[in-house]
Amino acid sequence: MSTPFGPALDPLDGFPGSGPLDLRARMAEAFAGSSIDREERETEPPLPDALEELLDSNPTVDRERPGLLIPPFDSNKPASPDGPPLPRDREVLLEIARYRIVSFAHLKAFVFSNRHGSVLTRRMQALEQAGYLTVWEERLSRGGHPRYALLTQRGLSWAIEELRSGAAGRTHEQLVRFMLGTRPRKPLVLAPNTAPPFLPHQIETNRIAASFASAAGLGIRWASTWHRPFPNEVRGVAMPQPDGVLVALIGGQPHLLFLEHDRSQESPGSFAERKTQRYQLLVDLGLARELLGFDTFTVLVTVVDPVSQRPFDRIRALQDVSAAAPMMRFTLAGWAQAHPGAAQWFTPETPIETSSTRPEDHAGLVGPFSNLHR
Repeated sequence: MSTPFGPALDPLDGFPGSGPLDLRARMAEAFAGSSIDREERETEPPLPDALEELLDSNPTVDRERPGLLIPPFDSNKPASPDGPPLPRDREVLLEIARYRIVSFAHLKAFVFSNRHGSVLTRRMQALEQAGYLTVWEERLSRGGHPRYALLTQRGLSWAIEELRSGAAGRTHEQLVRFMLGTRPRKPLVLAPNTAPPFLPHQIETNRIAASFASAAGLGIRWASTWHRPFPNEVRGVAMPQPDGVLVALIGGQPHLLFLEHDRSQESPGSFAERKTQRYQLLVDLGLARELLGFDTFTVLVTVVDPVSQRPFDRIRALQDVSAAAPMMRFTLAGWAQAHPGAAQWFTPETPIETSSTRPEDHAGLVGPFSNLHR
């Protein structure tokens, strides 16, 4: 049997065997392999709009484009004297600030979805001329020359203060204050015509996080995809470094979400030590409440496998090393982007008995907020 991802898969083919994780034991002796470094390690470049290609292979995908993100700020308040006067221009700068580097395709899908593409081009030119952002162009052998927007020092300084003031008095104020306390105040700069190794991972993560943020049913109040959003450690305890940090409002209650976008490159042992174990320690030591303002949280792991095309094998491997961490959830990246709030997540205990890319063919899938703790 074959699937859009390749031939039918054998369980855990290509990954070392592993039993349930003892979260209080050091993992260095139990697992081999080094951790992924998104800034330096070379990655397999995706086709343009890699997740779009993934979605096209899934017959259950709703391809209707999302509308505007739920604004994280009051667009009717007076404009800061240091920022652009137009509300949509301010929204553009905050979008880039939250997602680090943003493609024009991203802006068209999530900010300018109800405007002609020429409007996006004009506004980006105006913001560049005003000194708020720079435009970087990628040169692809396949896919043309996609363009990306990065904030300048002027744009970054304005956006950081807007994000800080926009969170004041809200349920995620402590979280945002903690994150901003670790942020560098220097803008990201890319060399001309040379794509950094982290770009495929960053752009895919951005699209997933923005899909969550645009899902009205999740009530997202905060979404960001910063590199290393937390300090390396707090009082000797190593902190996890999620790819995305989100806060949802479900039934009037705020929920903290950590996003880990997995491209099947990090060893399962490293994933356990640097992700699963560290997230569990946040709960065990009470640091989630103390540092972030939340007692509990969910870790959403979205998986692609652009090289081997065996994503379910990868999910099985990550389940095995996360067996004692009930806050972990796993799914295909295409599923998460298409229907971010749906019951299409594997828990660490959910058996994967088919390689079908149709969520309805899998038994035991849960929503992102169900049965978090036992």
